[in-house]
Amino acid sequence: MDKIFDGAVFMRHALDAIPSLVLVTDDDMRILYRNRAAQDLLKGEAIYGNKAGDIMHCIHSTDSAEGCGKGPHCAECVVRNSVNSAFTGRKIYRQRTDITVRTGEKTLVIPALISASPFSFEGKLYSLLVIDDISELAELRSLLPICSSCKQIRTEDNKWEKVETYMKRHMPEVSLSHGLCPACAKKLYPDYSD
Repeated sequence: MDKIFDGAVFMRHALDAIPSLVLVTDDDMRILYRNRAAQDLLKGEAIYGNKAGDIMHCIHSTDSAEGCGKGPHCAECVVRNSVNSAFTGRKIYRQRTDITVRTGEKTLVIPALISASPFSFEGKLYSLLVIDDISELAELRSLLPICSSCKQIRTEDNKWEKVETYMKRHMPEVSLSHGLCPACAKKLYPDYSD
């Protein structure tokens, strides 16, 4: 399977230069080629000809004895649906998803952007699947800029608002109650606190 680009040295070099995981798949997500970035993650001899979800240890690949693509969660899989779209002639560009994988005893959730495009090579149709790991970006976006003094939060449009207002707007299911911690009670009401 690795021989798909044997006669196309430029194609291999171009795909290997891309820092994202790039896989060439068939219509059932069997891996036919992986670029250098994907080689670092997907090691082993039995990569080619196996389905991406099985090789990447997707937590849902074992939901069915038939593996990747046959379990109840597979119908909503952004990766699989992107490849399916590519085989119907549609390009998918940077579709956001979380890929949940098993590594030993741990389960990891990897925020990712998925792109898939159809392409024809030597008369056959393939999917070019690109997986961008955006873990660092997701972590940075999850940081909340808060004033060290007044504790107001800076919003997306560079305005400052009270924590309560921010929470109500972004997490309406959360109810806030107010009280005083012991240190503040002592500071504000020294005559009434211990």
